[in-house]
Amino acid sequence: MSEKILIVDDSKLVTDIVKMRLEMYGYEVRLAHSGEEALSCIDDEVPDLMVLDVQMPGIDGYEVCRRLRDNPLLDDLRIIMLTSSDDKHSAFEAGVDDYLNKDVDLLNLPNRVKLVLEMD
Repeated sequence: MSEKILIVDDSKLVTDIVKMRLEMYGYEVRLAHSGEEALSCIDDEVPDLMVLDVQMPGIDGYEVCRRLRDNPLLDDLRIIMLTSSDDKHSAFEAGVDDYLNKDVDLLNLPNRVKLVLEMD
C-alpha cells in the first residue's frame, strides 16, 4: 500500500508540480488549496504526511500545523513545510518535521518525503 500525502498550497501550479513529482514515486496524493480545506481533508481521511505551504489566505500554514499538533490523535502525521518563506524557526516552533524552500529544494522533495516518513 502506498503512503498517502496531502499537499496544501494556494498555488495550483505548485500543487500540480508537487503532485506529479510525488506520484512518480508511487505516493497517493490529494490536494488542498487553503488551510481550511486542509483541516477539512484531515477530518475525512488522515494522510501519512502533509506538504504544507505557509502563506495562504485565511488560515496560514503555521496555524494549520499548530492545530494538527494540538490533536493527540494526529501524533503520527508527518508535516513538511514547503515554502518560499525563510522563517525556519517559526516553522519548527509550530511543529513541522522538516522544512524545505520551494525555490531550492523542490527537486529533493521526494527524497525528503521518504526520509520523513521513515522517522520514528
